[in-house]
Amino acid sequence: MTTMLEALGERLQTDGIGTLGTDLFLSLMPESPDACVALFEYGGQAPALTMGSGLYAINRPRVQVKVRSLREDYPAAFTKAVACRDSLSGITNVSLSGVAFARVSPTTSVNPIGLDANDRQQMSVNFEVWLL
Repeated sequence: MTTMLEALGERLQTDGIGTLGTDLFLSLMPESPDACVALFEYGGQAPALTMGSGLYAINRPRVQVKVRSLREDYPAAFTKAVACRDSLSGITNVSLSGVAFARVSPTTSVNPIGLDANDRQQMSVNFEVWLL
């Protein structure tokens, strides 16, 4: 079964953001390559019950996309983060790799998060995901 992060990673790969396992990663950001994108899942809103069924009908996790670029290349990090935001925020009422998405909505603007230990630029953008 495909996970939500795998489905979102595949979407970013399809949209030309990166290649999974090469410069696009799930739940980790390795030291190499310098320029890369990583997706991380974190806690969101509690699941929603609907129509008194007693079953969770909508799960609402959150996802952070973290972008890193070469040293002193703020524009590249910002541009890549915007591309990630635009790719994922276009997901509405669709099944991706068997995962049913109602919506993926940004909860932040592109956020500069400073340099890493090797002086590489970093950006992030966070999303709320509604899964059916």
